[in-house]
Amino acid sequence: MPTPVDILQQYWGHAEFRPMQADIVQSVLDGHDTLALLPTGGGKSICFQVPALVKGGLCLVVSPLIALMKDQVLNLTKRGIPATAIFTGMGTGEIDAVLEACAAGKYRFLYVSPERLQTKVMQARLSRLGIQLLAVDEAHCISQWGHDFRPEYLKIAEVRVFLPGVPVIALTATATAQVVDEIMEKLQMGKGRIFRKSFLRANLAYRVAYEEDKFGAMLRALQQHPGSAVVYAGTRRKTELAAEWLRRQGISALHYHAGLEAKERDARQRDWIAGKVRVVVCTNAFGMGIDKPDVRLVVHLAPSDCIEAYFQEAGRAGRDEKPAVCLLLYHPSDRQEAEHFLEMGFPPLSTIRQVYAALGQHFQLALGSGKGQRFDFDLSSFAHSFHLKPLEVHHSLTFLHRAGYLFVGEEVLLPSKVRFTANATTVYDFRLRHKALDPFIDLLLRTYSGIMEQYVKIDEFKLAGKLRIMSSEIPPLLQRLQQLELIDYIPKTDKPQIYWLEERIPEERVHIPDHHYADLLKLRREKLQAMLQYSESQSQCRSQRLLQYFDETDAALCGQCDYCLGLHQHQLSQSILAELAPRLAQMAVQETTVEALLSNLPDLHPQLALHAIHWFVEQGKMEATTNNLLRWKK
Repeated sequence: MPTPVDILQQYWGHAEFRPMQADIVQSVLDGHDTLALLPTGGGKSICFQVPALVKGGLCLVVSPLIALMKDQVLNLTKRGIPATAIFTGMGTGEIDAVLEACAAGKYRFLYVSPERLQTKVMQARLSRLGIQLLAVDEAHCISQWGHDFRPEYLKIAEVRVFLPGVPVIALTATATAQVVDEIMEKLQMGKGRIFRKSFLRANLAYRVAYEEDKFGAMLRALQQHPGSAVVYAGTRRKTELAAEWLRRQGISALHYHAGLEAKERDARQRDWIAGKVRVVVCTNAFGMGIDKPDVRLVVHLAPSDCIEAYFQEAGRAGRDEKPAVCLLLYHPSDRQEAEHFLEMGFPPLSTIRQVYAALGQHFQLALGSGKGQRFDFDLSSFAHSFHLKPLEVHHSLTFLHRAGYLFVGEEVLLPSKVRFTANATTVYDFRLRHKALDPFIDLLLRTYSGIMEQYVKIDEFKLAGKLRIMSSEIPPLLQRLQQLELIDYIPKTDKPQIYWLEERIPEERVHIPDHHYADLLKLRREKLQAMLQYSESQSQCRSQRLLQYFDETDAALCGQCDYCLGLHQHQLSQSILAELAPRLAQMAVQETTVEALLSNLPDLHPQLALHAIHWFVEQGKMEATTNNLLRWKK
């Protein structure tokens, strides 16, 4: 049996593991349920891929995003490791073929969406697939307290009954202690082992700048920090405006958001990764699963909606462990805008019910019908037809999804796929009887090896070129062969789809549970306030504050954030703070004003003294009373 290091060397070319990776791998090999908390860029995938290859058999990986699954499968395939994926949107025949291939031992990794994992077809097959390890990626999605809750994740533990003795490894890059507890509970990990690597990224300089001219500040940052960069702009419109503005300043930049066609998004992502474009200006739709190690600068033009999201987005910088800067540009008006967008994300129940009823009308579904059906869905056209606001529709769909009524599939390019369903003898006889179709059938068989046994991706443009016809003529030929029961043809699509999870009911019976609405709204408000407080604070090391959010309370000053640089500028050293502590403790035994404290510190520059007072308040040494007075905490 190969050792973990043998596998690491063979497939990844590394002679040794990063800190903590070896311990996590060994925990899995010892048969323990394992939770791995590693920061973005910390090498999470290695922690389940290596032990899976050592153990043999099939590793079942639950992943939340189709794009992420596709990226992982591609990376493994490039290394010579057979991997495949099943996700919402695939046809029954295609899924059956993949499962048959897994059962036959043709793949080592099977990636599935959490929705697909809960189907009866999938669960009936699990025990026959030779699964030796269950991996749950982005495990924070299982927690109501996580920043990206996915209700489907709550049911993952149900499949463990079909996999007796199979260990589980859960992985995440952002989780508070509360989220960790819920992951362990919901995945039934019992006395499983927890490995928590410090979220400290010593190579990252977190900085906040208070700017009215954010585009100008963005340009100055790009000029000061050469190299590849990511700019998070918040909205689709802002990504377009900022990218165009940068191009006018002579900086190569492209915008990226979910409104672009999947093919165009893929092309822009490739150009940026290849270094053909320096800056990608994006919404939070960009970044998941992207591994570009040499990003030197990440700029946020506005705060994220929570610290978890900000930490993950900023963490795209400096994955090569070389110095990088994470700059947040903040203006007081951002608070009002962020709070407004948060409230918009929670439309009233009447609106959610209105959207639900409109969907039923749109797809012409009778009451009591629709379960298991799926439809292409154009949100903008739908909203216009029913006189609804697109954002209202988007957020209403999110709540209908969380409550289990329907599911909105990802907008992702799914290429055309074909498999011969007839056996070789039938195909041969068919070719003799249909001379006009024979050249096309021959081309399919010669071009795509394995097309008789499994679904293969086809390229209509290349096929058309070889036949010297228009690419638009290929789909009708494939449809003809499907009608004649020779093949199964799955046309390509990049359109979002609506999946009806339950029969349509009268709109007045649509119910959104409190934990999906009221409790979630309260949680989101709290998380936003934490993010805004981080943005507005000027009296604590940025790295310290971020780490404290993730329950790391003993971090040292980073020495490179805007706060630490200000300390250096004002000579507010740790020795000065140590000298001031007893003096302030004595002066503020009783409630007092800031002005009184400053007047009793004549030996210090007023700005320096004020900076010190803010620091002690931020550290919890002093507290502000209801009368805006200060008091030293005993």
